[in-house]
Amino acid sequence: MSGKIFMIKENNEFVEMEEKKHARELDFQKLIEEYPDLIPGDQIDSANPRKWLHVGSEVNFPIVGSGNIYLDHLFLDQDGIPTLVEIKRSEDDRLKREVTAQIIEYGANLLLSMDVQLLKERVESHENADITELLGEEGDENEFWQKVDKNLKSEHVRLLVVADEIPQRLQNALEFLNRNMESVEILAVEIKQYTSEGITTVVPRVIGQSIEAQTKKSRVTSSGPKLNNETFFKNLEGPGVPFYEEFFDFIQEKGFKPLFGTKGFSLRIPFEGKEVKILEGYSKIAARRQHLVSYKGDLKGMVNGGDDIAETYVRSMLKIDGFESVGDGFVFRIKENLNEENWNLLKEVLSKLADEIQGNGLKG
Repeated sequence: MSGKIFMIKENNEFVEMEEKKHARELDFQKLIEEYPDLIPGDQIDSANPRKWLHVGSEVNFPIVGSGNIYLDHLFLDQDGIPTLVEIKRSEDDRLKREVTAQIIEYGANLLLSMDVQLLKERVESHENADITELLGEEGDENEFWQKVDKNLKSEHVRLLVVADEIPQRLQNALEFLNRNMESVEILAVEIKQYTSEGITTVVPRVIGQSIEAQTKKSRVTSSGPKLNNETFFKNLEGPGVPFYEEFFDFIQEKGFKPLFGTKGFSLRIPFEGKEVKILEGYSKIAARRQHLVSYKGDLKGMVNGGDDIAETYVRSMLKIDGFESVGDGFVFRIKENLNEENWNLLKEVLSKLADEIQGNGLKG
């Protein structure tokens, strides 16, 4: 049964407005793109209302394994938290059964395939994306992208299901998940539309929060103390131990620098008083267990001819057995150690990369 709201105009005219469902999902999707504030940032965080930077619509990124995903909308808020939006109309049966699994799958695959450089490139190519408006004149854009990078690495994302009506069974599921997830916030936004004689009123409402969940989210930190060489090796298992032993012997010999975080390290090549980050390595306590993953942001942003160098680097690493393509980079899930031939290839690629960085020099 459709609902009603009432408007009283300045001349005391009483206007009755009836709820009207969105005729097409595409119309609903375009409404969010044109008016992002229909996602009520003050309801998501009343103490610090969320503001939105629209990264893109129908955002295409790969499913790790096979296939592609087309996400309805991708936003970043002022704290650099990626916010994924999937839109459904109430008439869509998937809203009752499948959408929870769908939005979680989207979040998981975005974290596997996206890095900060890809997001930055998407924003730069989006003619209506204004970081200054998001951050204010005093905002620091470099600091903002550092926050985005940190959120991606710590898997701090927000998942939103947007519909013109949220079924009770979906509300129950989202509230349960939101209570029991710390770094991921999963909510629904119900946006009802009311019309009367050429007037349209749109009323958004956030669903899925609780005081318990909000308190838990506010306590999310960097997830523990930083590792060092000793504690990193204590958090390895099986083939990870011999793999990283040889890897660390090699990078020490080359003078490369590991910078440890809470679950792994970033590998950097020192040059001209700066450090060019080229990949990240993780222990078993990372969400995706022990693995190596590419990082190309510094190559592209700091090194002369960095785009070509990064492309060659990834292409060369993918020739090594066990290295897989993810997005436009690579990942190596350490399920077994490399044989001598593949070790030689890995060392050759990284040595050549260092030589190219030094040969081409840094920008500026």
